[in-house]
Amino acid sequence: MKKVFGIFMFGSSLLGQESYLLDRQVSSATRTQSSIEKAPGNISVITEKEIKDRSPQKVNDLIKNYEGIHISNDAGLNPRPSITIRGITNGTLVMLDGVILSDLEGENRILDELSLYDVSRVEVIRGAFSSLYGTGAIGGAVNFITSMPTKLESIALVGYGNAFKKNQADMNIVRGYASIGDVFLDKRLRVKASYGFTTSGGYPSVPAFGSMGDFIKLIGISGYSVDRAGNYIAGDTGRREYVLNDGRIKIEYDWGDSDTTSLMASVSNHHYDFISPHSNLVDASGRVVYGNSSYNPFIGSGYEGIGSYTHYIASVSHIHSFADDSMLKATLSSVNLYSYWLDADISAIPLPTIAGGTGYSQDIYSTSNYLDIVYDKTFGDHTLSVALQGRYMALDQLNYGMSDWKVRKYDKGLLKAYGGKAFLGAGFAQLDSAWSDNLNTTLGIRYDYWKNFANYTQIKYQKTPVGNLSQSSFSPKLSINYNFLDRAVFKTSVGSAFRVPTLREIFRISTSTQKWINNTELKPEKGISFDVGTDINSLKGGVFKIYYFQTELFNIIYRSGNGKDIPYQNKNAGAGRINGVEIGYLQPLGGYFLLNTNYTYTSAKIIKNSAKPSTEGKFIPNTPEHIAHVALLYDSKKGIYGSIEGSFQSKSYSDDTNTKVFKNTFGYYDDQLYFNAKIGYVFENNLDLSISFLNFTNNRYYDYYQVAGASFFAQANVRF
Repeated sequence: MKKVFGIFMFGSSLLGQESYLLDRQVSSATRTQSSIEKAPGNISVITEKEIKDRSPQKVNDLIKNYEGIHISNDAGLNPRPSITIRGITNGTLVMLDGVILSDLEGENRILDELSLYDVSRVEVIRGAFSSLYGTGAIGGAVNFITSMPTKLESIALVGYGNAFKKNQADMNIVRGYASIGDVFLDKRLRVKASYGFTTSGGYPSVPAFGSMGDFIKLIGISGYSVDRAGNYIAGDTGRREYVLNDGRIKIEYDWGDSDTTSLMASVSNHHYDFISPHSNLVDASGRVVYGNSSYNPFIGSGYEGIGSYTHYIASVSHIHSFADDSMLKATLSSVNLYSYWLDADISAIPLPTIAGGTGYSQDIYSTSNYLDIVYDKTFGDHTLSVALQGRYMALDQLNYGMSDWKVRKYDKGLLKAYGGKAFLGAGFAQLDSAWSDNLNTTLGIRYDYWKNFANYTQIKYQKTPVGNLSQSSFSPKLSINYNFLDRAVFKTSVGSAFRVPTLREIFRISTSTQKWINNTELKPEKGISFDVGTDINSLKGGVFKIYYFQTELFNIIYRSGNGKDIPYQNKNAGAGRINGVEIGYLQPLGGYFLLNTNYTYTSAKIIKNSAKPSTEGKFIPNTPEHIAHVALLYDSKKGIYGSIEGSFQSKSYSDDTNTKVFKNTFGYYDDQLYFNAKIGYVFENNLDLSISFLNFTNNRYYDYYQVAGASFFAQANVRF
């Protein structure tokens, strides 16, 4: 391996040669094993060692502090987590061991369920990758990777955390994790089983709020306040108490030198409930109340309720290596979601209360099934990959009525529903070429044919079929990498990508507070992306990298209307331009210290919007201009390790008209500045004790929701 790459931005100069070589290899960027300097674009590899040194509390934390990455609404447990790369909303493809996790709603609800300790490596690729993965990969892709044993290995872990101030961060959080893996039959059979759980009392992050028109109904009641945005605040809706469970089994078997079969199955769940709401409202006698028979601001807003989400994942793959330097891999995988969410129906008479009363459910049943067949053939310094892919997906969202919204008993029958199915047929070809020791190129093209069918909307017993939707797209990509004097690698790439509209964007059901019109003519969002940059060898094994990126977006899916006198409707109404700069720098400082810092500038603007011309020239919502992170890590094989890190994110707009960002206000995106620290010690018997101090300056800004304040988390784990 070239000296210039003695360390990569997300590796460590302290690793041994064997680990170093492993860390330099990635598979997500080309679908075949490739070194980072030959793979296209700005790539990050987060290793098990760095995960240990830092203080992540959930899977999203593993990547949130790397250039170009933004986690939306990152406050406590988020049932609908979203990863944005290079400012492109809904433009990131998320995978677990190569299995695509997104469903027909475009959701990645499983992310908060995955056990943090089961992930040993993460690969992040930036730029347009629809030429490899199809719909969704406009901004890039993230692959969370779990490990397999090479000998008898087991881990046991338990941890406890709490807020320093009551109700300002997760209360009484408890985590546990255990795994065991072994090899059999002369290491040809490898088996691993793991299970992790988290329980937490949560913290209040959602206010009990309403409009002036709502609070006028609270006759004879006082104690409410008005926030900077004009919302009337009665208190908070309580702590989001939650339980997470994640179990997984993986099996690999080598049939011989040329054949390997891999199997994976997992079950994950998260369940939450809002408990102990706090009211500032008092009646004329001074008694604390939670509204009256006309209005209750603590229920029915859609921000609280009771939710449970269960994912079932299964995958089987087989790799056959031929004698002529070629390989065939076939993978069949399935991701399934069964979920429900319960809330009060505030249009009901009599009005429900926090103790119960009329309510409704939102049940979601989703299945996503994939078949991938990839053939790789090496011709000297060239590798040709050709593939066929098929997907079958289905989704049903059902809303049932209940006499008691606190009890999951659908005694009032089906109220409304929508759903549909989708089929995808795709093929791609990619040529990776090493023209010399210094010059490498990648040329790829993919064709996707997507068809939605069996679509419907339903109101009680009246089911209305919706016409089939057919869409197709070509996605080419070209990248060039040049190694200059063993001191720097220059990279540039250009490609197109697309995102098929989700069923949730096509079909929406009107509620008592929002009116919607379906749009069966929605077209895919498309993007043309370009980037250019370099990885430069700096002093003493450090690496400095800088990349410029630009994406031209077309057919942006835009929500028109106001949901009241003008119903909401999603339309292809605009064009956007996103450009910016990513800078990263890693520098070993000697004595086991490592400095890791990065900065991202993003300008994301609406260029054209025929549905709402007044938004032209405005910033795309929830896209911060500036993101910066700095971390100092310390690690030795045994003994003390740890880190101290700080992160900053500039404020961003919450709507397309770029209305004023109100500080410390629900529904807005503040400037963000927080600091974490961790210290641990590994004993000779492999007992590992550590404690993390999270947001220790207690900066409680708003990332739409109010974030958790200062807290700690202590854990003990041992490897056998």
